Amino acid sequence: MWADAAHPRHPKEMTVPQPDRWDLVYKRDDLTASEVRAASCPDLRPGEVRLAVEKFGLTANNATYARFGASDIPFWDAFPGPEGYGRVPVWGHARVEESRHPEIAPGERYFGYLPMSTHHVVAPQPTPRGFADGTPQRHFLHPWYWHFERAEEPDALDDRRTLIHPVYPAAYNLADMLAGQAAAGARALVVTSASSKVAIGLVEEITARGLGLETAAVTSARNAAFTAGLGLYDTVTTYDELDTLNLAGPAVFVDCTGDAGVRLAVAGRFAGELRTTTLIGFTHPEAMVPPPPGLPGPAAEVFFTPAVEWQTAEQEGPEAYYGRYAKSEERFLNSTTSWLTVREGRGPEAITEAFAAVLTGTLPPDTGHVLRP
Repeated sequence: MWADAAHPRHPKEMTVPQPDRWDLVYKRDDLTASEVRAASCPDLRPGEVRLAVEKFGLTANNATYARFGASDIPFWDAFPGPEGYGRVPVWGHARVEESRHPEIAPGERYFGYLPMSTHHVVAPQPTPRGFADGTPQRHFLHPWYWHFERAEEPDALDDRRTLIHPVYPAAYNLADMLAGQAAAGARALVVTSASSKVAIGLVEEITARGLGLETAAVTSARNAAFTAGLGLYDTVTTYDELDTLNLAGPAVFVDCTGDAGVRLAVAGRFAGELRTTTLIGFTHPEAMVPPPPGLPGPAAEVFFTPAVEWQTAEQEGPEAYYGRYAKSEERFLNSTTSWLTVREGRGPEAITEAFAAVLTGTLPPDTGHVLRP
């Protein structure tokens, strides 16, 4: 699949030829090392489709796939690379460039799980909302990852949708969970990495639902002003000021950092007031899997969005669930125009630079990257 030409560089020093087809690969054990490999273009087998990657967003999700790619969910195996390397999974839009499937036409547009490459070959099995990729290689993942959604032509919100659509299901389904907790007597929400897109989406959604939860944001000192300026949270506290935070009544804790030290600090501070502790994200470079044992308060539960959303859609019926989800996401996308700047980039150099900022946590919370190969 990979041609002999390889061009290893530090991301900031990379000079890259511009072949028509390439893969961007990272060393599995050193994410500062990447290479651009010219990719071959094998003939399609009957039933296969070649997708041309149009654009994709970069968020903390992608850093999680790379950091924990050799864990219980071996994300590196979704899009393998040369020995010792892998292609980081991303979410984005792609168009059918070539098709040997009778129900999939060239030019059609889809949204799904893609590699950092110019092209991607799938074996579609049509569904009401798009298609499932029948390629066995990726079936170790939850089906959520190998289903592609039919996508409309780009509109004014398209770049924002590219960036937000992979992460908003976490926020929306967490809001469903919190609605149940509020009905059971919870009165407050503590959320860490409160400047993250998942946290902001979650609080925007529970506010829209009128759940009546006091929202306490915990964030870094450098992101405190931005978080407070959103006007969403009732209180904003930095990690080193946790001892000043007080909660009004029973609380739920949603951790978006994945940082054991942060979880320990919050759980220790509010052990007697926490009803639940939910682990949803890994935004901090010090994030770890699995969660450390012995935390005070209720046992921490990992919130695996693909399984939760899949089950909810099955219980409600896909049309009902995805209908209410789409309305909420559209509202949130429009709300991001007041605080989120989308930076565009093209080519492997722009991709490596943006991914380095995501990995190191230096990307400002009011900025998101949408990249085109």
